[in-house]
Amino acid sequence: MNTSILDTVINQQGFVEPVKMASFFHTTLKEISSLTGLSYSTLSRTERYTSNKAQRQLRNLTEVINRILPWTGNAYHAYAWYRSEQLPEFGGLTAEQLVKQDRMDAVIAYLNHTTEGGYA
Repeated sequence: MNTSILDTVINQQGFVEPVKMASFFHTTLKEISSLTGLSYSTLSRTERYTSNKAQRQLRNLTEVINRILPWTGNAYHAYAWYRSEQLPEFGGLTAEQLVKQDRMDAVIAYLNHTTEGGYA
């Protein structure tokens, strides 16, 4: 997959659209809410999901999934990894849990380390 997931879920104004993301992953807006730690009401209203915080969380999700696509082979496996792969370096927390805790820098550092041949 050469196309970024972000390219698929972004609108003409440059905002990640939660409904497009749900459609891309064949899931619901409620599930996207769970993935990002954002409330359903935030994701279901344009004036809320375009906020800086909401867009940061949505973009973080897509960035992690895009980064692990080469390891997993497709977006659906990457989505599953994001949700369920326990990262030993973080006491068994998943990338999803770390992103929800606003620890995106730690996730990126972990992915960089692993990509460069470091052990997980």
